[in-house]
Formats: sequence, structure tokens, C-alpha cells
Amino acid sequence: MIAKTALGLLVAAGSASAFAPSVSGGLAHARSGAQLRSAVGQPASVALAMSSADDSAAQRRDFLRTALGGGVALAFGRSANAEVAFDTERYGDKELKVALINQVKQQFRALYEKQPELIIPLFKLAMADALTYDPKTGKGGLDGSVLRQTEAELEYLKPAINEVEKVRKDLLSKTEISCSDILAFAGSVALEATGAPRVKTQLGRMDGKKPQPGSGLVSWDPTAPTAKGIKEAVMGSGLTAKDAVLLAGTVGQLRNAGTAMAKTLAEKKECNPDEDDDCQSAEEGYYGIYAPVTILSETNKQFGKNRGASAVNSNVGFDSARIAGLAGDAKFGNSFLVAVAKGEDKSALGKALMSDDELKKWVLEFGKPGNGNSNKFSKEAVNTYLKMVELGRKDAR
Repeated sequence: MIAKTALGLLVAAGSASAFAPSVSGGLAHARSGAQLRSAVGQPASVALAMSSADDSAAQRRDFLRTALGGGVALAFGRSANAEVAFDTERYGDKELKVALINQVKQQFRALYEKQPELIIPLFKLAMADALTYDPKTGKGGLDGSVLRQTEAELEYLKPAINEVEKVRKDLLSKTEISCSDILAFAGSVALEATGAPRVKTQLGRMDGKKPQPGSGLVSWDPTAPTAKGIKEAVMGSGLTAKDAVLLAGTVGQLRNAGTAMAKTLAEKKECNPDEDDDCQSAEEGYYGIYAPVTILSETNKQFGKNRGASAVNSNVGFDSARIAGLAGDAKFGNSFLVAVAKGEDKSALGKALMSDDELKKWVLEFGKPGNGNSNKFSKEAVNTYLKMVELGRKDAR
């Protein structure tokens, strides 16, 4: 109660417009592609000239194919406007921060349970913003600017942008939070809600004031990914081939988990919870715009029939595990990479990973069967996600 009262006071203390970029109008069709620069110590013989805002995506992709296919050693870089400023004290004391984190997580957990098809778009939206970081300049990173402007190649993320806008509006009616922090938690809850270990996402990002052109994710084609495109997207922001495989493995696993969750929900049968102990019942109790959601009878058994929903909301780990149960054997782990390593996965993403020796080495490393190896992948995938969403971090204090 104290936390809720204090959070409400934050609204009176500051205007929402001071910290949240406008995303009205949806997706702006900026045509600013990723820049390519030569490696450190090499002559700048390879550069992508962006002569006008009308340069086509096809021209950029043709250049990438030529440069990457010619054996030229490249360090990929992208233009950006500013570092990601962090103020870890902006949300107050520990109690206020915990209350805010719970509100954000509850929104996305409920959304992913209702619409698991949004798990991948929202995770990739966080990726798109974070992968604007340019290690050569130290500029860019996850600052919320992707919500205002993005390349046409990322048009498929528009549904995710719309959901972030809904969540943002609801949260801002109660408290202060930056769009960039919302994006970071959208990705971390996607991991937790499918069965990954707890993701200790840091609060305190300050939203950028200017759009940041050139997200590396434009190179990662969602329908026909290539090894070159995956490496350019991830390694262009200073991450490694290992990180590229961990992120690709995460995307593949989230895809499988989301598909399995959607199937489970579609096959759910109506029943009477008063007569059947195993019945799934819909109860009010989730905070936020996506209530009510399904609360499994196991919750009632553990906490009492009339306390199921509120009890779940007070136990983040139990709640995420319950939702991840909808994915069955496809819940978060290394099963996607195991299938890729064995040649059993025939997806375009799996084929792309095995077509490159550098990526294949890490697929074989993380694609070993066994619970221990699955846990290892999960832990490292979480660490890579956290590293990605803090690219460009500059502490304000």
C-alpha cells in the first residue's frame, strides 16, 4: 500500500511527456541503413555512402553481400546520436523500484499468456533498439528511439510497437517509467515467461531525444536469415560470434515456445472449476490492461481457492513457471540448437547458423543434449541479453 501511494505521487511530480517519446502515428519509414566501416588499422577502403534518405533497402543489401562476400575484414559500425544515459536513482528507493518492476512484468506476462505470437516481435523490438550501438563512436543503444523511427525492413515489428504503446499509456497513468525501460523488460519477460532463469534487468534508462538510424537488425531478415546478416546485426554492435549464436538460439527457442503455447491455448477445453480440480479458470487478479487471464487450478490448490490470482501476482517466479508450462517440452532451453546441431531443424535460421564455420562452432558447443547443457545455454543467453540491452550505457551519477 505504501509503495502504491508513493508511486502515485511520482505522477504529480513530473509530466509524462518529459520522459516518454511520442509513438503516435506508429512506424516512421526512415530509410537510413547500417553503415559499414573498415577494421581498425585497415584503410577505409570500404564504406557505404548514404547519399540521400531515399536510398533503397535493396541497394544496402546488395552492398552488404558484395562487401561481406569478398573476404574483406570489416568492423561493422552504425551511426547514432547519443549514449544511453542511466540514472539508477530516478525511480526512488528499493521499495518503489520493486513495485514498478512488478507492474511492468505483470503487464507483459499477461500479454504473453494471452498472445504468445507477440513474444518474438517484442523480443526483437528490444534487439532492434539495442543494436543501434556503434562501438567505434560509443553512441547508440537501447533508448526507446526505435518506437519513433525505424527502417522499413523492420515493419514487421509494428504490432510490437502498438503493444508497447498500450502498456506505456497504462503505466504512465500511475507512475513514471521510460519507454526504453519498458522495452528492456518486454524482452526479459519474454525469456522468463517461456522458462528462462530470472533476468535481472536494470532500471534507469533515459529515453533518447533523437531517432537513432541504422539498427543492425535490418540485416537479420526475419523470413530468410543468412549467416552474414546475423553476424552483421550482432557483431556490428561490438558483440561476438558467440553472442550471435546465443541470440539466434534464443530467437529460435522463443519461436518454438510461442508456437507451442499458442497450440496449448487453442486446444484448451471449457470446464467447470467447481466440479473439476484440474480445470483452468479465468479469474480477475492480474494487474493491468490484459486482465483477466487464465489462472491454473494448481494456484488455487497451493494458495487457497479464493486467493489464486493475487497470490500468483506476488510470486514472480511461480507465475512465470506457470506460464512457461504452456510451452511444454518447447520451454526455454537449448532444444532448438540441439535440433540444429543434429541437422533435424530445417528452418532458415538453423540452416544459416550451420552454414558459417564461426557460428557453427558455437552451435555445436551450445547444442549438446542434456539438462546441464540446456541450463548452461539458458544462463549464457540471459547474460548476453543483459549485455546487449546495456550497450552504450553511461551512468548519470
